[in-house]
Amino acid sequence: MKKNCYVFWYVILFLFVLLFDRVTKFFALVNQFSNYKITDFLEFDLVYNRGMSWGMLDSKSTLIFVLVSAFICLVTLAMATYAYLRFKAGHNIFGEIIVIAGSLSNIIDRVIYGGVIDFIVFSCDYFTKLGKLSFPIFNLADTFIFIGVFIITINIWRNN
Repeated sequence: MKKNCYVFWYVILFLFVLLFDRVTKFFALVNQFSNYKITDFLEFDLVYNRGMSWGMLDSKSTLIFVLVSAFICLVTLAMATYAYLRFKAGHNIFGEIIVIAGSLSNIIDRVIYGGVIDFIVFSCDYFTKLGKLSFPIFNLADTFIFIGVFIITINIWRNN
């Protein structure tokens, strides 16, 4: 009975992460953001990332895109397998569910748009001698993946 209760919450969490990210990306697409300033440190700027998180391995090469996409799919599948085995062993898999949902949303972008929809930019231009400091552009799925990995890390640390 307890596992069934957890399954319900895992499904709810998965759908929340996936749908929340999809809705924000749809909003970014509809509005076609281009340097849309929200605050002094937050702006929206729509880009299609063909690489990995924060633009790593971004390339116009179709071969690189396919290889990176295949690697991401394999890592997501490995995480799903890991989550399933941990669930069967009676462990908490909230972190894994968050990572899988965020990754799946980014995979959906890769299939539909040929790249991941990124649009959130944090920057700071208070340090005029250094110029404008910007964090790499990202989306909510990336944030959810980071949070999920953090939860997994904490769980591993607590269990050791």
